[in-house]
Amino acid sequence: MLAYFKRVGLALGGVIGAVLTGIALESYVGIPFATTYRIACAVACLVLIFKLGKDYPGERWPRSAFFICLIVNVLLFFTPIMDRRPSRGELMIFALPDVIIVLMILIASKKAVDVHQRAVRQQMILGLIVALLFCSALYSLIIFNPDH
Repeated sequence: MLAYFKRVGLALGGVIGAVLTGIALESYVGIPFATTYRIACAVACLVLIFKLGKDYPGERWPRSAFFICLIVNVLLFFTPIMDRRPSRGELMIFALPDVIIVLMILIASKKAVDVHQRAVRQQMILGLIVALLFCSALYSLIIFNPDH
């Protein structure tokens, strides 16, 4: 139970630290808070993928997924999606493409030799389709928003 509270405390401390860093960068350096907030969201997604790589030692797919997600997250900063005010759901803008990339690489690298493994692969493909639909709907709503 103590370990749980320690993790929650570290997470809250990290959020407070990120907000204070964003405010300080805006005040002293002139970097907008929205940019630092988005960078923190992208880094949070990449940290989760990096931790996923530690769960699968010796396999190459988590490392490949991490580097492709890093490239996609950096490229997202140069899209029209970032030309708007940040929102509380900003994490989803980076998390959805990362989930799609990780699922695609995992599906491509997973060997299915028996019925159970084929069923698991089919479930991952269904999850990939749902993530693609949700991601395309979210990005369409952001891009075609009249307030944009």
